[in-house]
Amino acid sequence: WSEQDIYLITYGDSVIDGEIKPLSVLNEFLKSQLGKMISTVHILPYFPFSSDDGFSVIDYLQVNPALGTWGDIRAITENYRLMTDLVINHASRESLWFADFVSGTQPGRDYFIEEEPETDLAMITRPRNSPLLVPTQTRRGTRYVWATFSEDQIDLNFKNPDILIKMVDIVLFYLTQGTSVIR
Repeated sequence: WSEQDIYLITYGDSVIDGEIKPLSVLNEFLKSQLGKMISTVHILPYFPFSSDDGFSVIDYLQVNPALGTWGDIRAITENYRLMTDLVINHASRESLWFADFVSGTQPGRDYFIEEEPETDLAMITRPRNSPLLVPTQTRRGTRYVWATFSEDQIDLNFKNPDILIKMVDIVLFYLTQGTSVIR
């Protein structure tokens, strides 16, 4: 790494060509148009998602099938270093983890931050129009989950060490798929 490194930041579907999966098209574009001019490609979240341009991750271990596959990701890493976003603050309310939370089953039951609705949140400032605490109907009754960014992005509970371990496992998996930089 040096000051001479050039990073390209892109969404996985920024370059398209008909029916060919966008990650494959991106790889061909990188090789044919940019070659060695860049050293690292930062592909913004390329996972299945429910909102926020990929930052509301449904499944951290899958590539969004509309974009391509892990094989397409690995192909990019044959010529470029890859930066991958680890969306560590929250997960989609459409994730299996959140489905576990709602049903009260493990492992997801304790993966999200809950707070009582009477909690004084007056000192919290954030540039969002959505409520910070989102009422959610669960098998255990109404629970109020913390949602810093949106009602679809439920904050993960890092007081639960299982979340930290899960995130470390995810990072290790990304490394096996060719990621060199985590953001």
